[in-house]
Amino acid sequence: MNEKIINQFEQKAEHIPTPEEVSEVLRQMVKGEYHETNRYVDEQGNVYRIDAIAQGTEEGESIELYYRRKVYADSSQDTEVDIHSTHVKNGSCGPAGPQASFINGKWVLMD
Repeated sequence: MNEKIINQFEQKAEHIPTPEEVSEVLRQMVKGEYHETNRYVDEQGNVYRIDAIAQGTEEGESIELYYRRKVYADSSQDTEVDIHSTHVKNGSCGPAGPQASFINGKWVLMD
């Protein structure tokens, strides 16, 4: 009898968000346009960090956004993909702005 045992713990191919997907989420988070200030790309050409800024809702306020894809070299943990933001006004940071996490292949937005 030749049975093939399927390893239920095999890792699935990881979906890495494209720059276009990240851009769409950033627009949703700030409810409009933003300006990318820095972009970092790994050896495979995948974006692992984006720094951006958008106009805030109050006079003189901006929203700083940070996309990151954190990969653990030893595979001890799953890759973390998220976007954090904070409101900046008069040189002071806070409160936190909208956040987003990439969970099970889908973006989850939190205000």
